[in-house]
Amino acid sequence: MKTKWKVIIAVILAVVISVGSISAYKYITSPKEESISLETTLEDAAELTTQKMIISDVFKSTKGNIPLINKNKFLVQYKTTVTAGLDVKKAKIKETDDEIRITIPHCMINEDSIKIKSSDLKIYDTNFAIMSIDKEAVIEVVAEAEEKAKKKAESDEYGFLDNADENAKKVIKGMFENVAGERKVVVEFK
Repeated sequence: MKTKWKVIIAVILAVVISVGSISAYKYITSPKEESISLETTLEDAAELTTQKMIISDVFKSTKGNIPLINKNKFLVQYKTTVTAGLDVKKAKIKETDDEIRITIPHCMINEDSIKIKSSDLKIYDTNFAIMSIDKEAVIEVVAEAEEKAKKKAESDEYGFLDNADENAKKVIKGMFENVAGERKVVVEFK
C-alpha cells in the first residue's frame, strides 16, 4: 500500500515539475512588453474615395481535402467593402477667363480596402470529419475570398469602376463650381 502511494505522489510531482518547467520556459523566452518595438508612421495622403462596393458572397472551398480526417471541405461566406477612388495629386488644373478645366486619372480599386475581418467570415462544414479546419486552410480561404472580391469589383458586370469615375467627375465638378463664379467647370480624364 505504501508503494502505491509513493508511485502516485511521484507521478503527481513529475507532472507538477514538468508543467512548472514549461511555464517557466515560456515566461523566460517570451518577449517582454517593453522589448516589443512599435512603429508609427505618418504619410501625406490625397486619395479621394468615390465609390464603395459592399460584397457578400458564398463559395465552396476544398483546400487540403482529406475525407474523414479533416474538415477542409466547406462553404465560406464573407462580407467586405471594396473602395475605389483617385489620387488627387495627379489632377491637373488649367484656368482661363471662361473655364476651369480639371484633368483627373481614372479611378482605381484601393487594394488596402479588400481586407476580410474574421468577424465577417463564416465557415460552414459540408461533410463529416474528425478534426477541425486547420489554420493554414483558413488563411488560404481568406486570401481566396479577398481575390474573389477584387475580381467582382474589377468585373464589368457591376460597373464599379465606371460608377467611381462618374462620381469622381460629379464630386470634383461640385467642389470647383462653388468657386468658379461665371466660369464653366469641365472635368475630364487623362
